[in-house]
Amino acid sequence: MKKIIFLLIDSFMPTILEDCVRHRTVPGLKFLMDRGRYWANCATVFPTMTASVDSSLVTGTYPDVHRIPGLIWYDPEQQEIVNYINGWNCVRKLGLGKCAKHVLYNLNEKHLSAHVTTVFEELSRRGKTSASINAIVHRSVKRHMIKLPALMNMMSGLQFRKSSISGPETMTLGSLVQSDILQDIPRPMQGYEEMCGINDDFAKHATKILIQSEKQPDFTLVYFPDNDHEMHKKNPAHAEEALIRVDQHIQDILYAFGSWEEAVKQCIFIVTGDHGQTRIGNEERFNIDLDRLLESFRVLQLGEKIGRHDVVVCNNERMAYLYPLQADIQPKLIEQLLSEPRIDIIAWKEQREVAVREGGSGRKMYFRRNGPFTDIYGSEWTVVGEESVLDLKIKEGIIHYGDYPDALARLYGALYSQDIPMIAITARPRYEFKSRYFPMHMNGGSHGSLHKYDSIIPLIVTGTDHAVQEPPRLVDLKQFILELCDKESNC
Repeated sequence: MKKIIFLLIDSFMPTILEDCVRHRTVPGLKFLMDRGRYWANCATVFPTMTASVDSSLVTGTYPDVHRIPGLIWYDPEQQEIVNYINGWNCVRKLGLGKCAKHVLYNLNEKHLSAHVTTVFEELSRRGKTSASINAIVHRSVKRHMIKLPALMNMMSGLQFRKSSISGPETMTLGSLVQSDILQDIPRPMQGYEEMCGINDDFAKHATKILIQSEKQPDFTLVYFPDNDHEMHKKNPAHAEEALIRVDQHIQDILYAFGSWEEAVKQCIFIVTGDHGQTRIGNEERFNIDLDRLLESFRVLQLGEKIGRHDVVVCNNERMAYLYPLQADIQPKLIEQLLSEPRIDIIAWKEQREVAVREGGSGRKMYFRRNGPFTDIYGSEWTVVGEESVLDLKIKEGIIHYGDYPDALARLYGALYSQDIPMIAITARPRYEFKSRYFPMHMNGGSHGSLHKYDSIIPLIVTGTDHAVQEPPRLVDLKQFILELCDKESNC
């Protein structure tokens, strides 16, 4: 019976993959493509940020159901900005201990909805075993102890002493959380991320140990983060070297079976990404300064306590959430945002509908669930206004997507992820939002938006002929995995 290995590559883009295949520099990925099936048009979730995307991957739902709005969002009950560790200046202002608690504990134990199940929980109910290697969303039935490095433990106020989090039978978050079988993985002692083990090399070693120990679970999710770090620094159009390094790790995993052919005889391999990236321009004008744009409003700044503020801004790189705090402030915010032509899309909730305006031109459209039109993914919608705002084409009752794949479900999912007023804005290609203390990526790569550059990822499935829903979406892969494990010949 075949086991499943799911390789999740951060910022994995079909254009770069295909360039590397053409140049014959990624033989591991090329082997899996040749022995299986490949799609260059898999749509991810919005916002195109790891926390919301990974939550959708493991739950098979959009943010309106799993309730993780993005990597950075505002919690009105606690009156605080939630940051799952993005940008060290942001973390410093908010407090390392608070941010660490959000990503290590609250994300899985409190923020992720109790009304959804993860793929790990579903497999456990079926009597199957699973492993999570460095994935930040991992909720399941077993408790695992958190063991922070001494310095990080002190900086976080010793709050994780004797603390545990839930996960599948086998789990690692680098050296911070480890199952017994993964205790002896070698790791470099220089650099914070290297010491913590949240890197590709650590993930590769952990996966090889599981394979070679003959204790490989039925399903293993392996997260490779390094490609994302490299793309943020470099123009994504010239980031082949990073993917070549990822491919070398994949080759090592294939060799752990003795031969590559034996690997695909024993296992089903699923390879995909969480989002793409867009190249940001090399001049200040490519930064949309939200502090300046909203200077007429009282904006909550990082480290401040909520008082007589008008709005909270949660910057997710190429998208941002704006949370109006006063009853009459939303129309004024929208009017100000419309004055900025570098903003691509401005969207908000309106009586169970979504209202969408285009920055600069002000063109508008509205949509809601159910109605006379069916999109290419099988969802039904009512659409009113200028369809071109979201680059939609409706032909014979069928909605086709252009620059914003699966735009209706993804935008609806983001805006209804919280039951409070909120505005979602995205930047046009080449642009990124700028806020005090938040990371910037001028002349490098960035993501977060609804645009296809950030939203289209490759998908490779090798070792099974089981049908994949087409066009493929990341949100549908949980169901695909469960169907594989329910088949008598698998897991």
